[in-house]
Amino acid sequence: MEHKTFWNEAAKWGVIVGLLLSVSFVVENLITVSGKMWLYYLMMLEWIGVVVLHFWLLLRFAQNRSRLYGAAVGFTFGQGYGAVMTVSAFAGVIVGVVQAVYLHLIVGYSNHIERIIAAVTELVFKSGSQMPASMEGLLSQSFQQLQAAPVPSVLQTVWGGLFSALFFGAVFGLIIAAITTRAPRPFDETNEESDGMNDNAVE
Repeated sequence: MEHKTFWNEAAKWGVIVGLLLSVSFVVENLITVSGKMWLYYLMMLEWIGVVVLHFWLLLRFAQNRSRLYGAAVGFTFGQGYGAVMTVSAFAGVIVGVVQAVYLHLIVGYSNHIERIIAAVTELVFKSGSQMPASMEGLLSQSFQQLQAAPVPSVLQTVWGGLFSALFFGAVFGLIIAAITTRAPRPFDETNEESDGMNDNAVE
């Protein structure tokens, strides 16, 4: 029963994290192709906010799991890390599917690349600053590489989203597992039981 509850809870929190990251992905892509500098600054703040919220959601799940284990049992580093990675795996599947649908079905991958190139070109043009010849050549070369790169398959796109979520989960998990780890303290529960018996005796 406990094993089933873990997977249900991990899936629920994974959906929450996955939706957060999916919305962030769509918003950031819309900003990227907008070609507006003030939105790029806003995207930096959005990215920081998403990272903080992402970490907090994973921490909450690990803390909830930790509370299920008494002082006598404790909560190991591996349990905390495993909890974070499980949620990240569920979230990654959702992110990967959303990215695949957005890039391949809604926008179109080739169209997406062209819109990014157009947005960057427009941004450079609007800045009004004279770009050095070496920088202009480098930018042009980067555009050509983007256009010449093979279109990733749907499966590759899904894997990319999954890998991204697992990567952040692996990094965040190290910190979260260290925070939630508790060594077993069997004598604490024994003392609490003894204190309770003494209180009952006095009454």
